[in-house]
Amino acid sequence: MTTARRQPAKKVAKPARKAAATRGSAPSTPKAAAVPTSDAIVLTGPPGLLRATVSVENAVDQRVAVRGLTLHRAGREALSGTGAAVIAPGATAELPVTFRLEPDTPPGDYPAEVEVGGIRREAVLRVEPDLALHVSPRRMLAEVGSSEVTLTVTNDGNVPMSLAAVVRARTDDGGPDPGPDVTLTLARATTVAAGSTSVLGGTLAVPEELDPTRRHTARVPVGTADLDVIILPRDASE
Repeated sequence: MTTARRQPAKKVAKPARKAAATRGSAPSTPKAAAVPTSDAIVLTGPPGLLRATVSVENAVDQRVAVRGLTLHRAGREALSGTGAAVIAPGATAELPVTFRLEPDTPPGDYPAEVEVGGIRREAVLRVEPDLALHVSPRRMLAEVGSSEVTLTVTNDGNVPMSLAAVVRARTDDGGPDPGPDVTLTLARATTVAAGSTSVLGGTLAVPEELDPTRRHTARVPVGTADLDVIILPRDASE
């Protein structure tokens, strides 16, 4: 009887193992050298000096110098800020930054972006009120009775400033007790807008009962500014 010979078993090729670089997900791209942390930056202060501290991470194996901060706002030109640091490899630095906005920027919160090391981060500009009213002349001589005055009032702040039509201030001769009032009467009550200048006419009244042998002073309020009035000694016959 003839028997068939058994054929040797065929070897089944195993699938090739995947390269290590493809294991799991695609390989990650290299990180930027200076990477700001993810929290939004809140800059606070008056328009001329908005400040914040930004955390910046150095994600490479060499020192990194961070310079050239930029503020981006919708519909506005980009602004350069101040702030610099040298960060060691793998370290995180706290970077103080400052920006200067237009001086008449009203108080409030404004959305923006801060660019640090080529990376933009969401930011909030929290602008605080800036009360900066100036009056010229700052000081003036006055005599007993009424005299006409002209004042130039400049609002360098970011909020409108209301001026009353009539204001008063106590006189001071250096003694313990205040004297009678000096009165400033403007032609009308007015409001000086932020970033503007107003020229105002008015009358300054100095009371006759002041001691003529003494020098008197009065600090008259003009909004948040002061007009210093000086009344010199005079002859009793005047």
